[in-house]
Amino acid sequence: MIDVIAVPRPEDVVVDFLSVLDPGSDREVHLVIADRGSYLRLPAGVPLAGRLAPLAELLQGSGEGDKPFSPGSAAEAIALETGDVATTVWTHSPADSRERRGRWGLDLAAAVRAPVQHAVGDAHRFQWATELDVRLDQQLIDAKLDFVNTHCAELLRLGEDDEDALLTRRIHSVERFFSSTPDERARLFALVNSMSPDAALVPDPWEFATSQYEIERLDATAAWVREHLDPAAGRVIEVGACEGALTRRLLDDGYSIDATEPNPTFLSRLQSLARPHENVEGDVRIHPHSFEELTTTRRLTGSAYLLIELLYYGQNLTLLERFPTDRVFVSMEPAELAEKVWPAAWSVEQELELVQPRVETVVGGRAYLRKRGSRGVLLRRR
Repeated sequence: MIDVIAVPRPEDVVVDFLSVLDPGSDREVHLVIADRGSYLRLPAGVPLAGRLAPLAELLQGSGEGDKPFSPGSAAEAIALETGDVATTVWTHSPADSRERRGRWGLDLAAAVRAPVQHAVGDAHRFQWATELDVRLDQQLIDAKLDFVNTHCAELLRLGEDDEDALLTRRIHSVERFFSSTPDERARLFALVNSMSPDAALVPDPWEFATSQYEIERLDATAAWVREHLDPAAGRVIEVGACEGALTRRLLDDGYSIDATEPNPTFLSRLQSLARPHENVEGDVRIHPHSFEELTTTRRLTGSAYLLIELLYYGQNLTLLERFPTDRVFVSMEPAELAEKVWPAAWSVEQELELVQPRVETVVGGRAYLRKRGSRGVLLRRR
């Protein structure tokens, strides 16, 4: 049996996979250090100090002239070096908050033929249902801390926002691992990168169709719009409609909607709503416009604008004055909403709770997290 630890940087082996490197497992261990283009073979009899020494050497070198492994070339090297011997590949989680490591774990797992175990790593946004948890004994903890202090001093000095910084939460005394299916890996990566275009990697990344929390939130939002807005009053502009979970509800209520979505992948999924619907009184037009475009070159006239769970991206709120409407529905998690300062041209007509916070599982129970609730504000032009 061969264990292959495949990671971007040398210190990753020690920080996330020291229990796998431990010679007490009496297994041959191979190390793939992608950034350095290094493939190391450690026979079963090599003691821990001997296994850590080449990693220290890699950290001391400049790395200039190295030819890094891609996930594909790393998978080819693993297949070549392990041959027909039973192998487990150990790598980062697609939900690692360090995006480069998360992407590496996602792409490498898709490329290798051997079974893969993911380290939970720096994935503090979730609590995890893992399959293997290894509590390091004091000897291994001491070895980990000594390696970090001796060979990674520059990484200890990095700021909180640096992906390579060795923060306390990234230096584990319990190393936790799980396996995953391709769909689970993609969903985990999409969830962690939900504020980027990578959120569209899978359909319905936020599980609007199955999450009881999301269903309650969407139903409450549609009911809130119905309370204030007659479908006959004119078209509704839904900004950032994603794949149309709220749009479908409003169409069923007879609204005519201009739904906008700048992400091209979400937009293509949203396009299905433009096809004829049975027993639906409303109609929908689909647009690729962003929030900013709707306030400048692509303005759409409507009875109201809907900014539902949208204002998390640092939008300039003074642009609200350019919307050709006198009503704007906004919803966000309460703490974020409380920090918003609305332009002087708008007053708050109503504020209400749409859904309370709830702890809920994601990705088929692989993990769970606190969903923070949603509060709605109806703005009226003065």
